[in-house]
Amino acid sequence: MSLRQPFRRTHGGFTLVELLVVIAIIGVLVALLLPAVQAAREAARRSQCANNLRQFSLGCLTHEGAMKRLPAGFTTTPNADVHHTWAAYVLPYLEQGALFSNIDFKIASWEAWAKVGYGDTQSPAVPWLWTQLDLHLCPSDQQRNIHTGTPRAFAHGSYLANVGWGSPWKQVDTQAEYEKRQAQLVIDNAADAAQSGDLRGPFEKVFTTENKGLPLKAITDGTSNTVMLGEVRQYPGNDGRGLMYLGSGLYDHRYPPNTASQDEMEFCSENDKAGAVNPSAPCNNERGIVFPRYTSQTSRSQHAGGVNVSFCDGRTVFVSDAVDLAVWKRISTRAGGEVASEL
Repeated sequence: MSLRQPFRRTHGGFTLVELLVVIAIIGVLVALLLPAVQAAREAARRSQCANNLRQFSLGCLTHEGAMKRLPAGFTTTPNADVHHTWAAYVLPYLEQGALFSNIDFKIASWEAWAKVGYGDTQSPAVPWLWTQLDLHLCPSDQQRNIHTGTPRAFAHGSYLANVGWGSPWKQVDTQAEYEKRQAQLVIDNAADAAQSGDLRGPFEKVFTTENKGLPLKAITDGTSNTVMLGEVRQYPGNDGRGLMYLGSGLYDHRYPPNTASQDEMEFCSENDKAGAVNPSAPCNNERGIVFPRYTSQTSRSQHAGGVNVSFCDGRTVFVSDAVDLAVWKRISTRAGGEVASEL
Protein backbone atom coordinates (compact mmCIF):
# COMPACT_ATOMS: atom_id res chain seq x y z
CA MET A 1 0.00 0.00 0.00
CA SER A 2 1.52 3.28 -1.07
CA LEU A 3 1.35 6.40 0.98
CA ARG A 4 -0.29 9.40 -0.70
CA GLN A 5 1.69 12.60 -0.73
CA PRO A 6 -0.03 15.54 1.07
CA PHE A 7 -1.54 18.15 -1.25
CA ARG A 8 0.51 21.30 -1.40
CA ARG A 9 -0.94 24.63 -2.67
CA THR A 10 1.54 26.53 -4.77
CA HIS A 11 1.48 30.33 -4.72
CA GLY A 12 2.51 31.91 -7.95
CA GLY A 13 3.74 35.57 -7.80
CA PHE A 14 3.57 38.28 -10.44
CA THR A 15 6.12 37.97 -13.15
CA LEU A 16 8.17 41.06 -13.95
CA VAL A 17 6.19 41.61 -17.14
CA GLU A 18 2.86 41.41 -15.30
CA LEU A 19 4.10 43.86 -12.67
CA LEU A 20 5.21 46.34 -15.32
CA VAL A 21 1.82 46.05 -17.05
CA VAL A 22 -0.01 46.77 -13.77
CA ILE A 23 2.22 49.78 -13.08
CA ALA A 24 1.63 51.05 -16.61
CA ILE A 25 -2.15 50.72 -16.21
CA ILE A 26 -2.04 52.59 -12.89
CA GLY A 27 0.07 55.32 -14.51
CA VAL A 28 -2.43 55.71 -17.35
CA LEU A 29 -5.34 55.91 -14.89
CA VAL A 30 -3.55 58.54 -12.83
CA ALA A 31 -2.72 60.52 -15.97
CA LEU A 32 -6.38 60.40 -16.98
CA LEU A 33 -7.73 61.29 -13.56
CA LEU A 34 -5.24 64.00 -12.52
CA PRO A 35 -6.47 66.69 -14.95
CA ALA A 36 -10.04 65.98 -13.85
CA VAL A 37 -9.05 66.30 -10.19
CA GLN A 38 -7.14 69.52 -10.88
CA ALA A 39 -10.07 70.90 -12.87
CA ALA A 40 -12.45 70.06 -10.03
CA ARG A 41 -10.17 71.79 -7.52
CA GLU A 42 -9.89 74.88 -9.70
CA ALA A 43 -13.66 74.92 -10.20
CA ALA A 44 -14.03 74.91 -6.41
CA ARG A 45 -11.47 77.70 -6.05
CA ARG A 46 -13.17 79.75 -8.75
CA SER A 47 -16.52 79.28 -7.04
CA GLN A 48 -15.05 80.44 -3.72
CA CYS A 49 -13.43 83.37 -5.50
CA ALA A 50 -16.77 84.40 -6.99
CA ASN A 51 -18.39 84.05 -3.58
CA ASN A 52 -15.76 86.36 -2.02
CA LEU A 53 -16.40 88.90 -4.74
CA ARG A 54 -20.14 88.61 -4.16
CA GLN A 55 -19.69 89.25 -0.44
CA PHE A 56 -17.62 92.35 -1.19
CA SER A 57 -20.30 93.59 -3.57
CA LEU A 58 -23.05 93.02 -1.02
CA GLY A 59 -20.94 94.94 1.49
CA CYS A 60 -20.78 97.89 -0.90
CA LEU A 61 -24.52 97.71 -1.55
CA THR A 62 -25.25 97.50 2.17
CA HIS A 63 -23.08 100.60 2.62
CA GLU A 64 -25.17 102.29 -0.07
CA GLY A 65 -28.36 101.26 1.68
CA ALA A 66 -27.15 102.71 4.97
CA MET A 67 -25.35 105.82 3.69
CA LYS A 68 -27.32 106.38 0.45
CA ARG A 69 -23.99 106.23 -1.39
CA LEU A 70 -21.45 103.66 -2.44
CA PRO A 71 -18.17 103.96 -0.56
CA ALA A 72 -15.83 106.56 -2.03
CA GLY A 73 -13.22 105.19 -4.43
CA PHE A 74 -10.66 107.10 -2.43
CA THR A 75 -10.74 110.42 -0.65
CA THR A 76 -8.19 113.13 -1.32
CA THR A 77 -7.66 116.86 -1.36
CA PRO A 78 -6.06 119.03 -4.05
CA ASN A 79 -2.27 118.86 -4.06
CA ALA A 80 -2.24 116.14 -1.40
CA ASP A 81 -1.67 112.43 -1.53
CA VAL A 82 -4.46 109.89 -1.18
CA HIS A 83 -6.29 109.29 2.06
CA HIS A 84 -8.73 106.37 2.43
CA THR A 85 -10.37 103.95 0.02
CA TRP A 86 -13.58 102.04 -0.61
CA ALA A 87 -11.92 98.94 0.92
CA ALA A 88 -11.66 100.71 4.29
CA TYR A 89 -15.15 102.21 4.24
CA VAL A 90 -16.81 98.87 3.47
CA LEU A 91 -15.25 97.03 6.45
CA PRO A 92 -18.19 97.53 8.88
CA TYR A 93 -20.51 95.93 6.31
CA LEU A 94 -18.27 92.86 6.09
CA GLU A 95 -18.47 92.15 9.83
CA GLN A 96 -15.10 93.83 10.35
CA GLY A 97 -16.18 96.61 12.70
CA ALA A 98 -13.28 95.99 15.07
CA LEU A 99 -10.73 96.49 12.28
CA PHE A 100 -12.62 99.56 11.04
CA SER A 101 -12.54 101.09 14.53
CA ASN A 102 -8.73 101.17 14.39
CA ILE A 103 -8.71 103.62 11.47
CA ASP A 104 -8.07 107.29 12.11
CA PHE A 105 -9.82 108.91 9.15
CA LYS A 106 -8.51 112.34 10.17
CA ILE A 107 -5.10 111.46 8.78
CA ALA A 108 -4.07 109.93 5.47
CA SER A 109 -3.50 106.19 5.31
CA TRP A 110 0.12 106.73 4.28
CA GLU A 111 0.54 109.14 7.21
CA ALA A 112 -0.59 106.42 9.63
CA TRP A 113 2.12 104.20 8.14
CA ALA A 114 4.70 107.01 8.34
CA LYS A 115 4.00 107.53 12.04
CA VAL A 116 5.25 104.03 12.82
CA GLY A 117 8.31 104.29 10.59
CA TYR A 118 8.83 104.01 6.85
CA GLY A 119 9.77 100.70 5.29
CA ASP A 120 8.14 97.32 5.51
CA THR A 121 6.83 97.87 9.03
CA GLN A 122 3.73 95.93 10.03
CA SER A 123 3.17 97.71 13.32
CA PRO A 124 0.52 96.60 15.86
CA ALA A 125 -0.44 100.29 15.97
CA VAL A 126 -1.99 100.15 12.48
CA PRO A 127 -3.22 96.55 11.96
CA TRP A 128 -5.91 97.63 9.49
CA LEU A 129 -3.24 98.74 7.01
CA TRP A 130 -1.64 95.34 6.54
CA THR A 131 -4.27 92.82 7.70
CA GLN A 132 -5.29 90.57 4.83
CA LEU A 133 -8.71 89.03 5.36
CA ASP A 134 -9.60 85.68 3.84
CA LEU A 135 -12.25 87.62 1.94
CA HIS A 136 -9.56 89.75 0.29
CA LEU A 137 -7.93 86.80 -1.43
CA CYS A 138 -9.03 84.61 -4.32
CA PRO A 139 -7.89 81.02 -3.60
CA SER A 140 -6.42 80.83 -7.10
CA ASP A 141 -4.34 84.00 -6.66
CA GLN A 142 -1.09 84.54 -4.80
CA GLN A 143 -1.43 84.16 -1.07
CA ARG A 144 -0.08 86.09 1.94
CA ASN A 145 3.43 87.35 2.64
CA ILE A 146 4.64 87.62 -0.95
CA HIS A 147 5.50 91.34 -0.87
CA THR A 148 8.63 93.23 0.07
CA GLY A 149 9.48 96.89 0.68
CA THR A 150 6.72 99.44 1.22
CA PRO A 151 3.94 97.24 -0.27
CA ARG A 152 4.51 94.76 2.57
CA ALA A 153 3.10 97.34 5.01
CA PHE A 154 -0.23 97.56 3.17
CA ALA A 155 -2.86 94.88 2.61
CA HIS A 156 -3.26 93.52 -0.89
CA GLY A 157 -6.22 91.68 -2.34
CA SER A 158 -7.60 90.00 -5.42
CA TYR A 159 -10.55 92.38 -5.90
CA LEU A 160 -10.54 96.10 -6.67
CA ALA A 161 -13.11 98.75 -7.57
CA ASN A 162 -13.89 99.69 -11.17
CA VAL A 163 -12.76 103.20 -12.19
CA GLY A 164 -13.92 102.98 -15.83
CA TRP A 165 -11.61 102.98 -18.83
CA GLY A 166 -10.03 106.44 -18.95
CA SER A 167 -6.63 105.25 -17.81
CA PRO A 168 -3.99 106.00 -16.80
CA TRP A 169 -5.52 108.37 -14.29
CA LYS A 170 -3.90 110.96 -12.05
CA GLN A 171 -4.12 110.61 -8.30
CA VAL A 172 -3.49 114.27 -7.57
CA ASP A 173 -5.16 117.23 -9.28
CA THR A 174 -7.84 119.78 -8.48
CA GLN A 175 -11.50 118.96 -9.05
CA ALA A 176 -11.65 121.47 -11.92
CA GLU A 177 -8.62 119.85 -13.56
CA TYR A 178 -10.13 116.42 -13.03
CA GLU A 179 -13.46 117.33 -14.64
CA LYS A 180 -11.69 119.03 -17.55
CA ARG A 181 -9.52 115.99 -18.13
CA GLN A 182 -12.54 113.65 -18.05
CA ALA A 183 -14.30 115.77 -20.67
CA GLN A 184 -11.17 115.76 -22.84
CA LEU A 185 -10.93 111.97 -22.58
CA VAL A 186 -14.40 111.69 -24.11
CA ILE A 187 -13.30 113.92 -27.01
CA ASP A 188 -10.02 112.05 -27.49
CA ASN A 189 -11.83 108.70 -27.60
CA ALA A 190 -14.79 109.79 -29.75
CA ALA A 191 -13.83 107.33 -32.49
CA ASP A 192 -13.52 104.39 -30.10
CA ALA A 193 -15.89 101.49 -30.74
CA ALA A 194 -17.22 101.77 -27.19
CA GLN A 195 -18.72 105.21 -27.97
CA SER A 196 -18.93 106.21 -24.31
CA GLY A 197 -20.15 109.68 -23.39
CA ASP A 198 -18.47 109.35 -19.99
CA LEU A 199 -15.52 107.05 -19.36
CA ARG A 200 -15.81 106.96 -15.55
CA GLY A 201 -16.87 103.96 -13.51
CA PRO A 202 -18.87 103.85 -10.26
CA PHE A 203 -15.74 104.50 -8.17
CA GLU A 204 -13.42 107.48 -8.45
CA LYS A 205 -11.51 110.00 -6.40
CA VAL A 206 -13.54 112.24 -4.10
CA PHE A 207 -12.31 115.78 -3.52
CA THR A 208 -12.87 115.82 0.19
CA THR A 209 -11.69 113.86 3.21
CA GLU A 210 -15.30 112.72 3.74
CA ASN A 211 -16.72 109.44 2.49
CA LYS A 212 -18.98 110.74 -0.27
CA GLY A 213 -19.16 108.06 -2.90
CA LEU A 214 -21.62 107.75 -5.75
CA PRO A 215 -25.36 107.18 -5.16
CA LEU A 216 -26.79 104.33 -7.23
CA LYS A 217 -29.16 106.75 -8.99
CA ALA A 218 -26.09 108.36 -10.59
CA ILE A 219 -25.41 105.09 -12.43
CA THR A 220 -27.67 106.02 -15.33
CA ASP A 221 -26.41 103.20 -17.56
CA GLY A 222 -28.17 100.85 -15.13
CA THR A 223 -26.85 98.84 -12.22
CA SER A 224 -27.19 95.60 -14.21
CA ASN A 225 -25.01 97.06 -16.98
CA THR A 226 -22.25 98.55 -14.82
CA VAL A 227 -19.41 96.59 -13.23
CA MET A 228 -18.75 97.37 -9.57
CA LEU A 229 -15.72 95.25 -8.63
CA GLY A 230 -13.37 93.01 -10.58
CA GLU A 231 -10.55 90.55 -10.10
CA VAL A 232 -6.92 91.60 -10.23
CA ARG A 233 -3.72 89.65 -9.71
CA GLN A 234 -1.10 90.27 -7.08
CA TYR A 235 2.58 90.01 -7.93
CA PRO A 236 5.37 89.21 -5.46
CA GLY A 237 8.13 91.57 -4.42
CA ASN A 238 8.02 95.37 -4.30
CA ASP A 239 4.78 95.46 -6.31
CA GLY A 240 1.68 97.51 -5.52
CA ARG A 241 -0.87 95.84 -7.78
CA GLY A 242 -3.82 94.70 -5.72
CA LEU A 243 -2.94 97.15 -2.95
CA MET A 244 -6.18 98.14 -1.24
CA TYR A 245 -5.51 101.15 0.98
CA LEU A 246 -3.94 103.70 -1.36
CA GLY A 247 -5.11 105.32 -4.59
CA SER A 248 -3.94 102.21 -6.41
CA GLY A 249 -7.00 100.38 -5.02
CA LEU A 250 -8.84 100.82 -8.34
CA TYR A 251 -8.57 99.00 -11.67
CA ASP A 252 -9.68 99.92 -15.19
CA HIS A 253 -11.18 98.46 -18.38
CA ARG A 254 -8.87 100.09 -20.90
CA TYR A 255 -7.64 96.65 -22.00
CA PRO A 256 -9.40 93.25 -22.07
CA PRO A 257 -9.07 90.78 -19.19
CA ASN A 258 -5.72 89.06 -18.66
CA THR A 259 -3.97 91.18 -21.25
CA ALA A 260 -0.19 91.47 -21.24
CA SER A 261 -0.46 95.25 -21.57
CA GLN A 262 1.73 97.37 -19.32
CA ASP A 263 0.41 98.65 -16.00
CA GLU A 264 1.50 101.95 -14.45
CA MET A 265 1.93 101.89 -10.68
CA GLU A 266 3.82 103.58 -7.88
CA PHE A 267 5.39 100.27 -6.92
CA CYS A 268 6.52 97.78 -9.58
CA SER A 269 8.92 94.88 -9.13
CA GLU A 270 12.22 96.16 -10.54
CA ASN A 271 10.28 98.59 -12.77
CA ASP A 272 9.39 95.70 -15.05
CA LYS A 273 8.65 97.69 -18.21
CA ALA A 274 9.79 94.95 -20.57
CA GLY A 275 8.01 92.17 -18.73
CA ALA A 276 11.14 90.21 -17.83
CA VAL A 277 9.84 89.61 -14.29
CA ASN A 278 6.13 89.26 -15.08
CA PRO A 279 5.71 88.56 -18.82
CA SER A 280 1.91 88.38 -18.49
CA ALA A 281 1.76 91.82 -16.86
CA PRO A 282 4.65 94.28 -17.34
CA CYS A 283 4.66 97.27 -15.02
CA ASN A 284 6.16 100.77 -15.25
CA ASN A 285 6.64 103.04 -12.24
CA GLU A 286 8.19 106.03 -14.02
CA ARG A 287 4.99 108.07 -13.73
CA GLY A 288 3.92 106.43 -10.50
CA ILE A 289 6.61 107.76 -8.19
CA VAL A 290 6.41 111.48 -9.01
CA PHE A 291 3.55 113.96 -8.75
CA PRO A 292 1.10 113.86 -10.32
CA ARG A 293 1.04 110.09 -9.87
CA TYR A 294 -0.51 108.12 -12.72
CA THR A 295 -2.13 104.76 -12.04
CA SER A 296 -3.41 102.00 -14.30
CA GLN A 297 -3.89 98.28 -13.70
CA THR A 298 -5.83 95.71 -15.68
CA SER A 299 -8.26 93.04 -14.49
CA ARG A 300 -6.50 89.67 -14.36
CA SER A 301 -6.88 86.31 -12.66
CA GLN A 302 -5.28 82.90 -12.35
CA HIS A 303 -8.45 81.25 -13.70
CA ALA A 304 -8.28 79.73 -17.14
CA GLY A 305 -9.91 81.90 -19.75
CA GLY A 306 -11.32 84.87 -17.88
CA VAL A 307 -12.04 86.88 -14.74
CA ASN A 308 -14.84 87.27 -12.23
CA VAL A 309 -16.58 90.64 -12.00
CA SER A 310 -19.57 91.83 -9.98
CA PHE A 311 -22.18 94.28 -11.20
CA CYS A 312 -23.82 97.10 -9.30
CA ASP A 313 -26.98 95.02 -8.91
CA GLY A 314 -24.99 92.46 -6.89
CA ARG A 315 -24.70 89.65 -9.44
CA THR A 316 -21.34 88.04 -10.21
CA VAL A 317 -20.33 87.00 -13.74
CA PHE A 318 -17.33 85.20 -15.22
CA VAL A 319 -16.15 87.22 -18.23
CA SER A 320 -14.13 85.53 -20.97
CA ASP A 321 -10.76 86.85 -22.08
CA ALA A 322 -12.23 86.86 -25.59
CA VAL A 323 -14.93 89.40 -24.67
CA ASP A 324 -15.33 92.13 -27.26
CA LEU A 325 -13.22 95.07 -26.04
CA ALA A 326 -15.97 97.59 -26.80
CA VAL A 327 -18.40 95.61 -24.62
CA TRP A 328 -15.78 95.32 -21.88
CA LYS A 329 -15.38 99.10 -21.91
CA ARG A 330 -19.12 99.78 -22.04
CA ILE A 331 -19.89 97.70 -18.94
CA SER A 332 -17.28 99.70 -17.01
CA THR A 333 -18.97 103.10 -17.40
CA ARG A 334 -21.65 104.46 -15.10
CA ALA A 335 -23.12 107.10 -17.40
CA GLY A 336 -21.63 106.49 -20.83
CA GLY A 337 -25.03 106.46 -22.52
CA GLU A 338 -23.98 103.47 -24.63
CA VAL A 339 -25.73 100.12 -24.98
CA ALA A 340 -23.93 97.22 -23.33
CA SER A 341 -24.49 93.95 -25.18
CA GLU A 342 -24.94 90.68 -23.33
CA LEU A 343 -21.66 89.08 -22.28
